[in-house]
Amino acid sequence: MAYDETAGSQMALALLFEQQPEILKKPVQAIHMAITGGIQNKTQRLAFNAMLKHALEEHAKNPSANVDTYSISRLELMRIIDYTSPNRKHLKDALTQMQKMTVQWDFLQQDGDAMWASCVLLPFVGFDRDRVYYSYSPQIKPMLLDSKIYARLDLRIQRTFKLDSAAALYEWVNRFRTNPSKRTNEMIWEDWRWVIYGEVNEKSVLHEYKLFKREKLKPAIKEINEKSDLTIELIENKDGGRSVKYLQFIVEEKPMFRLDAPSSSNETAEWEKRLEEMGIGVRDRKKILTTYPVAVIDATWRFTMTRVADKSQVPVKNVGAYMKRALEGKYAPEVVEQTLAKPGEDLESMREIQIKFTQHRNAEAEAMWNEMPEGDRESAIAEYNETQSSNVTRIPVSPDKRIPRFMIPMYSWLAHKHWGEPSPQDIFQYAIETGAISVNKSA
Repeated sequence: MAYDETAGSQMALALLFEQQPEILKKPVQAIHMAITGGIQNKTQRLAFNAMLKHALEEHAKNPSANVDTYSISRLELMRIIDYTSPNRKHLKDALTQMQKMTVQWDFLQQDGDAMWASCVLLPFVGFDRDRVYYSYSPQIKPMLLDSKIYARLDLRIQRTFKLDSAAALYEWVNRFRTNPSKRTNEMIWEDWRWVIYGEVNEKSVLHEYKLFKREKLKPAIKEINEKSDLTIELIENKDGGRSVKYLQFIVEEKPMFRLDAPSSSNETAEWEKRLEEMGIGVRDRKKILTTYPVAVIDATWRFTMTRVADKSQVPVKNVGAYMKRALEGKYAPEVVEQTLAKPGEDLESMREIQIKFTQHRNAEAEAMWNEMPEGDRESAIAEYNETQSSNVTRIPVSPDKRIPRFMIPMYSWLAHKHWGEPSPQDIFQYAIETGAISVNKSA
């Protein structure tokens, strides 16, 4: 059985947009960089981005702190870079190899500074069982942490690429997505080869433009157009000669593959008021109303209000913060079971498919939990509780108090721990196998 590749990629992308964004505000000086001393692969690019995102978040919490070395959870880093191999040596090798790469920052001199700078990509990296430690060159760190010119890069999209060149090119052209001309900078084709592939030796076949275009450029463009939120088009400029000299790209955003919110303006206004009364800020209210269906918001609100009124448990100090955690963690049982498609529709909605996939995977995690020895269960609970910042969400010590409100998020965590973050392709395949969507059959 086969399915239409275009329809498949569109469906996968639509499902991708149902996930929470993972935005890195990456300085353009770091986006427009050129690597020497090696070829940066997708894993290394994502690892650098994940580390930078974590460092920026830590810096935002305490801007005045002078941090020499940052640390990120090894499991979180592996999730972001989509590293699923049990062999940690490969991960260590990939990160330590970054210490051999040097970077020419701000290749386009977007910051207006005529100074040229080059340094090691990752001066320090260390590992222990649970965390990865890293640092930046002190001369470069202010540029990375305090830049006023940056681009919003969604890491969930970047990690869907299989090609190293696609991950690099997407990052570069993403910088120009809001450019009124819808065009990137124009550079000689050798510079484009450098920034999306790397330096080449004298014997490389990539010294010929037609081979570089066939082997690296066209496959990268194809993957970006199929898997990302952008459509890009190559422009070749021969500058009056017979051979291509300069390259440029037209960059356009695709329409969002998201169902329109089924709520009326009056209903939206009512929920805006309720969320404001809970102490939720303007940006978070907008995010909630554009991310979650009204049925999910309503179920979670009722769950939150019930929890607030429950005097037998620890009081909820911040109702708005609890509401946001409940939405993200799907605390309300109704959320897992919510069906959003209208009766009689041939194609189930994107959100329904994702909810059913989550329900299916959480059920598998629950079955796995029931088969685990008691000692393994308690170890898992201890590990889960360490990830919770509040006693309100931790699994109680007494088994009698482990009600579904605690255990449903636990099963979701267990599923993620063992099977990782589901990709749009995983959800799409589930939809095919369960008959949620139809496919074109071939003889």
